[in-house]
Amino acid sequence: MADETKKAATTKVTAVAAETTENGNLVITREAICDKRGKQLTTQDGRAYFAYIIKGKLRGRDIKVDFSPKDKGGYLPLDLVFDISSKAELLISEVVSEMNGVKTRRTVYEVCTVDEDGQLWKCEVKPTRKSDGDLLAMVLNMLGTTPATATETKTA
Repeated sequence: MADETKKAATTKVTAVAAETTENGNLVITREAICDKRGKQLTTQDGRAYFAYIIKGKLRGRDIKVDFSPKDKGGYLPLDLVFDISSKAELLISEVVSEMNGVKTRRTVYEVCTVDEDGQLWKCEVKPTRKSDGDLLAMVLNMLGTTPATATETKTA
């Protein structure tokens, strides 16, 4: 009886349901942000508000990892990326730069899609809050890839 409970708990812990592409990259979905009545929120100039999220399941709990553009003007490029489809691929890479003998490492998150002409559309994003970065690291860890840290580290 105790073995069955332990086995069920282990299965529950290792089960992760995050949408991925055929090459193993995570999928970000664009969803409308709505008010209490279900009407989509808009800006003062009439543009619609959207959330850019990765949905998943960790330890039996539904999770959402929220992303936003790197800067305030990044919503236009994000809209262009998601004009093709409401889903895009998340690419995660590590960038190392050196200045005055000090190496700086940072993780770069990019969403990208390819249109019907084969043109690549991409935009750099970031986890919105620290907790979103932590959840993303947990999802990547459960998928068996290297968890990316959203912070910069400097080494001499």
